[in-house]
Amino acid sequence: MQVTLFQALISANIAEDVAARAVAAVEEHIDMNVGYAIKPLQAEIAAMRTTMDARFGSMEAKLEAGLKGMQTSIDGLKWFLILQGTALVGIASYVQLVK
Repeated sequence: MQVTLFQALISANIAEDVAARAVAAVEEHIDMNVGYAIKPLQAEIAAMRTTMDARFGSMEAKLEAGLKGMQTSIDGLKWFLILQGTALVGIASYVQLVK
């Protein structure tokens, strides 16, 4: 668009330096209006990020707690199996001695 506008101004017999300044002013105006237009969207995106961070943070904490609970259960099961195995070895040893 800049080149087209510049060429149109030149063909309308406007001096090159004036045409260049006009194109720069239009470009600045467009950039400023785009900035204003996206400001609400940027705020909405920031709010969504905050919400997502909070939700994922709580989900992460719940997952960690669940995994910790599972590890505790697994550790308890290991000790139960060790004690069962020890008891079975003790019973087998006793049975061997009694025979």
